[in-house]
Amino acid sequence: MTHDPAKPMPNLAKRGIENFIFNIKWVLILFYVGLVAALGLYGYAYVIHLCSLFTHMATIEEMKIILLDLVDVVMVANLVKMIITGSYHSFVCKDHGREGGTSSGTLKVKIASSILVVCMINLLRTFVSDPTGMIPWEVLTKQLAIFGAFLVATITLGKLESWHEEQEKNNHG
Repeated sequence: MTHDPAKPMPNLAKRGIENFIFNIKWVLILFYVGLVAALGLYGYAYVIHLCSLFTHMATIEEMKIILLDLVDVVMVANLVKMIITGSYHSFVCKDHGREGGTSSGTLKVKIASSILVVCMINLLRTFVSDPTGMIPWEVLTKQLAIFGAFLVATITLGKLESWHEEQEKNNHG
């Protein structure tokens, strides 16, 4: 096979480097498997906590806090699951044959929204756990500031994703 001088030869080194760089995404699977293992441990701790609840009857006031704790655990577990599956779909492999793939922008908005809900649950726990209403101002202002920062970030990410989707429609429509 002879080389046609009119056509440039493919640069094998360049292709090799590009293949290496674009296939490095598969290393991310190690991190996703680590998150799955951590989620399994989190689930185990949840079951242990749930079993201890059944053995120790609580008052109504304690149950409010316990329920918030359980909801908080579930929200964090959902957040981790969303990060694992969404990141895998966005950054590693889109042709996995599963439904529910989202863009990385939409994934960021969903994650930020979940973090915001976890923050809201923690804020609610602060109010419920102090029936006297004497929450220290320092605690309250810190929690509200954190909630406000997450709220602004979530709204900003949502608006940016909306603008991005509009641009995509305008460019392809």
